[in-house]
Amino acid sequence: MNQLYNTNNILESLFESFEYADTAQLRLVLDLDHSDEVLRQYLSIDEMREIGSFFTGQKLSSLAVKGLCNAITFDSVVLDPTCGAGNLLIECSRKLGIKNSLLETLKLWGNVLCGFDLFESFIRATKMRLILEALDRGAKKDCSLAEALSQFGNIKVMDAMYLHSEELKNITHAIMNPPFSSWDSPEVNYWKKGKVNSAGVVLDHYIRNLPDECVISAILPDVLRSGSRYEEWRSYTSNNLIGNCEVIGRFNKKTDVDVFLLTGLLKTSNENISWFKSLQEYTPVSEFFDVCIGPLVAYRDPEKGPRYPYVHPKNAPVWETLKELSETREFTGRIIEPPFVVIRRTSSPSDKSRASATIIATAEAVAVENHLIVIRPKSSTIKDCKKLLKVLKSPKTNDFLNDRMRCRHLTVGIVKQIPFQ
Repeated sequence: MNQLYNTNNILESLFESFEYADTAQLRLVLDLDHSDEVLRQYLSIDEMREIGSFFTGQKLSSLAVKGLCNAITFDSVVLDPTCGAGNLLIECSRKLGIKNSLLETLKLWGNVLCGFDLFESFIRATKMRLILEALDRGAKKDCSLAEALSQFGNIKVMDAMYLHSEELKNITHAIMNPPFSSWDSPEVNYWKKGKVNSAGVVLDHYIRNLPDECVISAILPDVLRSGSRYEEWRSYTSNNLIGNCEVIGRFNKKTDVDVFLLTGLLKTSNENISWFKSLQEYTPVSEFFDVCIGPLVAYRDPEKGPRYPYVHPKNAPVWETLKELSETREFTGRIIEPPFVVIRRTSSPSDKSRASATIIATAEAVAVENHLIVIRPKSSTIKDCKKLLKVLKSPKTNDFLNDRMRCRHLTVGIVKQIPFQ
């Protein structure tokens, strides 16, 4: 994070020369959409993913603050446990009034606003931007930079996961955009072994440790809302948060991750959070079809054994019926008897059709690559395959999938749930 020291120097110079500061430059450093652009100047996309730093833009920040079900006042204590460069705290500060004096304003704000981050450069940027925000709103500069910075004693370098209920007992509002990176599972409570999404771990920690009646607003990756691995996370959250889930869509134009906003009040609850739109009773695809991942893993399975017709995404034209396949391959694993439908696992909410499909109606059994999901009719008829193709192509299926899973792939579980009738 040393690369960001130059940005902090700019912020400090704006404070020192505030009376003569470039208004356009000042507005730019306070622009919540600009901070992500600044970070991208210094860090590669892989580095940003590794540290989980994708700064919340204006639209998402506004929605997150609006989602807090209790208003922010000077009696509130607002925490962002993964504050980065302070965008969410800046948006929260806009719900607070200012005094004529900068020092008096910052004393009041400092009692309300709390934030943690692992990087000193982010914490300094957060404090500096809050100071400049107060000046920009009309507070008159009447103190040194050191005095101004000292008012934010509750914004500090801290690992958010080290804090527990005693240190958090006074928090009234928690707002967060936690990192979306992959962490080792805590392996306690419902968490199992392996890698899990860090945002789910962070929110779980704060649900367990924040006081009852604290209000929460969290920007989270869609995998927590829709992934089968996180069913127990959703169940625990529903039991402890009287809340609402709102699908937002893509995080921003340069970050290809869909997110949702989870808001509510911490309290033991018997009311389930509505993670998806409710549907009337319907018959799912699994009632009439068996669904599985293609068994052949091209990079791993040796080319030996019997030779079969071979299907993969590149030789399966969308919405067509193939009676012959252009390729064959030796394979000793499980083969699939036609007729059946294959759909591509790679699938984005921006695609015209989420469930792009092809009917396979060859005379021989087929080796199917694992980048395809196989949907085989229990009736073993081409007629049901054709019915399914119409269903998969319909706007209703697109709407269903975009509500249930906004990740960049489809799963067997979600395909089984697609309404067939």
